[in-house]
Amino acid sequence: MKWLKVNTVLFFSAALLFWAPISQADTQFRVIVDASGSMLISDPDKLTSEALRLISNLAPEEEATLGIWLFGEAPRVLLPESVVNKSTKAKLASYVDSYVTQDVQTDLESIIKVLLETPSSNDLEPGFNQHWILVTDGMVDISLDDAINQASRNRILNELTSELESQGIHLHTISMTGYTDKELLETLSLRTDATHTEVAIPEDLLDTFDRIFTQAAPSDELPFDGNRFLVDDAIEELTLVVFHENGIQPHILKPNGQILSLVNGGNTSVAASNHYTLITITEPDSGEWQVSNVDLERSSIRVITDLSAQVTKVAPVVFQNEPIYSTVGLFQEDILIQDEDILSLLSVKQTLSRLNGENKDVVFSNAIPKRNSQFKQSIEGIREAGNYELTTEIDGKTFSRQLTQYFAVHPGIEFEGMNSGSNLVTFSAKPVNLKLNVMRSNVQIEFTDESSAIQTELMPLIGQGYWEKVVPVAADQHAKVRARLIGVTQTGMRFDYWTPYWHFDREGENAATVQLGDEVPQGLLVTPVPSSNRDVMPILVPPAITVVNEVEGETEPALPDTNDEITEELENEPTPEEASGLSTTEWMMYVALNLGAIVIIGGGIFLYRRLAKKNKSIKGDDVNDV
Repeated sequence: MKWLKVNTVLFFSAALLFWAPISQADTQFRVIVDASGSMLISDPDKLTSEALRLISNLAPEEEATLGIWLFGEAPRVLLPESVVNKSTKAKLASYVDSYVTQDVQTDLESIIKVLLETPSSNDLEPGFNQHWILVTDGMVDISLDDAINQASRNRILNELTSELESQGIHLHTISMTGYTDKELLETLSLRTDATHTEVAIPEDLLDTFDRIFTQAAPSDELPFDGNRFLVDDAIEELTLVVFHENGIQPHILKPNGQILSLVNGGNTSVAASNHYTLITITEPDSGEWQVSNVDLERSSIRVITDLSAQVTKVAPVVFQNEPIYSTVGLFQEDILIQDEDILSLLSVKQTLSRLNGENKDVVFSNAIPKRNSQFKQSIEGIREAGNYELTTEIDGKTFSRQLTQYFAVHPGIEFEGMNSGSNLVTFSAKPVNLKLNVMRSNVQIEFTDESSAIQTELMPLIGQGYWEKVVPVAADQHAKVRARLIGVTQTGMRFDYWTPYWHFDREGENAATVQLGDEVPQGLLVTPVPSSNRDVMPILVPPAITVVNEVEGETEPALPDTNDEITEELENEPTPEEASGLSTTEWMMYVALNLGAIVIIGGGIFLYRRLAKKNKSIKGDDVNDV
């Protein structure tokens, strides 16, 4: 029976192909650490080492790779890139406390080149996410000659940043002091869809790494109610990420009133450090838990559950005044819940906060209305640049879920003026990120003279890269200039942005001068408003969540009308031995092999689903509207 032999080969081939990618990781973390001697002053307690251990502890085993490089006078590897597992964590723990920070120079260009040329681990699946983290307290200073340093800086901003963009690498940058080259670091992050953070105190480095990991691998969380949190029956595993003072041990009280023992064993796994503790509990007891001796504002509870909340993903970089649309849905085993009896019990709240060093300033907090089995809201635009946190909390009376997103808000263009001749000034508007669709956007330049008369012109687009306008300046002419970006993102989102004013002046026949004027302070944002289907439709963003419905147009094969027809068909079928010429023993062997392959594939699917839940991440950019 040829079909049986072919089936056996196909089944086992499919089984092997299915199992091959199971162990592959989907996220790459590469960390670049400044090893110059000044880091001893910027980070005397080596919080950088603790932050490196934190990201290895946060990453689910076998689902991410981690490599650590040091840079200063010459690049060097601290931890070769490998899959995060117990062995990797042990190596990291033995390395990070003993590396030397004594280099005199900081050659950032060389380390970025080295990493771009270093092949990724073979343990990564196709299309993996790439998140690189740069920690530094200095500037580009490879030479005593400023011209050489500037040339290196220009190569970083042009050739290397373009290469990072083309490879889809997110380069998160962290400044340990106020003496770093903020413009360079911020540009690296903005152009690669990542965040730049200025650390006020070394302890904030831990929170920054925690936020970067959350941005790279979002997951369901449980909200704190004071120092308590509720665990429901649908929680399969929870991980407490708690921050605390050095030498203080967290105190965890279970629902039955017993204290949780912070040792590895049974269903509990603990990773402890000086300033943080990670506690993972499988099949946790249902009921109210209590936590003390921790900083609750900085702590979180990540969970794996079949009852999950999902929300429209906010882009890592949001332009000033760009609308943000949120659609929130509750899912049971990845299927959107549309039962009104359940949905009527839900309340959904969103809180937007601006991250200001160690402070978190709440911008707004309000309930989201329900529309068509989901909860929808739009924020018309955030006017103040900075780093933000958007928290979505779902209260189901007997359960709760929380989702946290971090993003940076920045102007869509950098507008600046420069003297380009004795009687000429040149104004340019350059996009900060490839997210801006330059071909569909335009920039208007507005001139206001001494009499307050206003003249507006369209700035010419230079190639497909940026806008530029050369302005002749007459003797004794004085004016102020600003630009208006009428922007369209690559996803079709429209927004307007006005730049700060610049001033140009010319005294008699002297050369014209140009300088940035005073910025007018603005409010943080436009009030959030409920979002209807009409509001959400123009977003034109690929969905981050696919609503799983029954497949339309597929029906079961029609059965014969009578038992006589079924019997007739069976009587006309040859026996297995007649059809194949196989002996009964051979026939049974092939059947057994086929059944074995089915069991392998079935087991693989079960295991794959279990592993997938360990690091559920929303891939894409938006929620489907129902």
